[in-house]
Amino acid sequence: MITRLATAALLLFASLTTHAQAQSPNMAERVQACVACHGAEGRASAEGYYPRIAGKPEGYLYNQLIAFRDGGREHAAMNGIVQHLSNDYLLQMAKYFAAQNPPYPAPARTTATAAELEQGKRLVFEGLASKKVPACAACHGQALTGVEPYTPGLLGLPRDYLNAQLGKWRNGQRQAADPDCMHALVKALSSEELNTATAFLAAQPVPANSKAAPTNSMKFPLKCGTHTETAAPNNSNVSPEAISLELLSEQEKRGAYLARIGNCAGCHTADPRKPYAGGRAIETPFGQIYATNLTPNPETGLGHWTSDDFYKAMHSGVSKNGDYLYPAFPYTDYTKMSRAEVDDLFAYLKRLPAVAQKTPPPALHFPFNQRPLLAVWRALYFTEGEFKPDMTQTAQWNRGAYLVNGPGHCAACHTPRNALGGLKDNLHLSGATIPVLKWFAPALNSHPIHGLGKWSESDIAQYLQSGVNKHAATYGPMSEVIAHSMQFANNTDTQAMAVYLKSLPASAPSEKESTGLGERTLQPLMVQGKAIYTESCAECHGQQGEGKTSQFPALAGNANVIAPNPANPIRMVLNGGYSPSTAAVPYPHGMPPYRVELNNTEIAAVVTYIRRSWGNQASGVASIEVDKLRGLKH
Repeated sequence: MITRLATAALLLFASLTTHAQAQSPNMAERVQACVACHGAEGRASAEGYYPRIAGKPEGYLYNQLIAFRDGGREHAAMNGIVQHLSNDYLLQMAKYFAAQNPPYPAPARTTATAAELEQGKRLVFEGLASKKVPACAACHGQALTGVEPYTPGLLGLPRDYLNAQLGKWRNGQRQAADPDCMHALVKALSSEELNTATAFLAAQPVPANSKAAPTNSMKFPLKCGTHTETAAPNNSNVSPEAISLELLSEQEKRGAYLARIGNCAGCHTADPRKPYAGGRAIETPFGQIYATNLTPNPETGLGHWTSDDFYKAMHSGVSKNGDYLYPAFPYTDYTKMSRAEVDDLFAYLKRLPAVAQKTPPPALHFPFNQRPLLAVWRALYFTEGEFKPDMTQTAQWNRGAYLVNGPGHCAACHTPRNALGGLKDNLHLSGATIPVLKWFAPALNSHPIHGLGKWSESDIAQYLQSGVNKHAATYGPMSEVIAHSMQFANNTDTQAMAVYLKSLPASAPSEKESTGLGERTLQPLMVQGKAIYTESCAECHGQQGEGKTSQFPALAGNANVIAPNPANPIRMVLNGGYSPSTAAVPYPHGMPPYRVELNNTEIAAVVTYIRRSWGNQASGVASIEVDKLRGLKH
């Protein structure tokens, strides 16, 4: 369940992606993470909590998946499941479910009165002229089964679901491309009027021919954003370049590569439509810090910065105005970058489209909001200086050490911190729980159980470029690193990183086991957990936790499973998800969320079972640990 500079390298990845997309993936196998909630073939869950997606227009389904991925629609499980999937993969999913046609169930018995149903019928088929609201059927088709390619049908959906979605349109939780006509229409109608319409719709049987009407079969009374070409599929890359590489000089291309390796966009992009414009809130134990605008806007970005200003920030952690920078910006690692590479990066950032977007001020707790106090922190935890090669090691090893400890800033997650947020250098890359995010980043040294001891150099390189190998599949924060950063690294650099990491001496995580459940508590949890695993998990992960190579990760000996902090397996069972789409693995397999199907005790039981079976010897999990993680974001 758990689960450089060379432009040629980037072109190679583009070639791999094109080749992979030409292949037809087995979508029935890959959408198991979807049908666990939406029912077999997408026919809807038995209780109607999750809607029917089978037979919906392809363009509509694609738009909704894009909206869930990019934040246009909010649903914790859906947002997390699709957040690192490419446009192409989402389109393949939409095509699959649009082609399904399982039978519809009979409508549920209505509790609405005859008068309410008649009022709802008039609203659905005639609209409300006094409020300039057209009929529902005018856009969704006279048969109410939708119109290709972007308008969904309204039949076969439970009344509670229809009411919930109209409520989200009303309060802005559901949005469409401008002009957002659904929001305007729903706002114009009263709750009582909307209720009569949903009562009527939910009470109607679905006609034998439930297919959506053809594209040109009707004239829409309104121009809505979802009817325009802006909703059509575009590039297939999950993380497109902010500016075409063909427009860049050689120096700027080198800078673009470094921006990828450092995943600069990961923190400095709040809105995918405004890459590098900042505004993203970085959560820390001391409050929120907002990533700055790296575009060349003169008022809110780097427009008035010089290369010297930028180098001072990267190398010394000091802003243009002389303020100390908060170490949420990992200048503690970037200081190791050479002046030449920092200049390359700055040249690239200066070529980005300028975006006027002001960065909010930090929202830190006292006394951490007193910036001058950073002088003390820097004296304790910051050593300024560019990377110095170890002359006893090979050039390849030194390159890997530079990438891991410099632009890659791997220690930011994989090294434990003290109470003041300083890295414990004596425990470098030994594994740690990421503050606030509450995911566990495993050891990146050669420890045989908690680290990379059983991984070969090629295993490490494969994982960095694809997100999966025979040992593991990536989920959680590392998915963003793979999707937006490391998959774009060239083979030479990923191999160098692997050589360096394999050379690190074994060191186990310093964290203590989270719980010490007694035998009387463990035994019933193991029995219950085995039953749940056999029914819900073994088909993919194997009876002995052996997994399926390149599909579902092994659980036996999996460092994420047996970490002292069980947060990773708990959150995977709760939330499910997909590994990121990459050039090497464009259509990864996924895992369904079990947050609704299983309660806290049941999740604690199955996670306890996988942490203590097939040679795994980790602590058990108490239900309170599941409860603490249930409300967290992905």
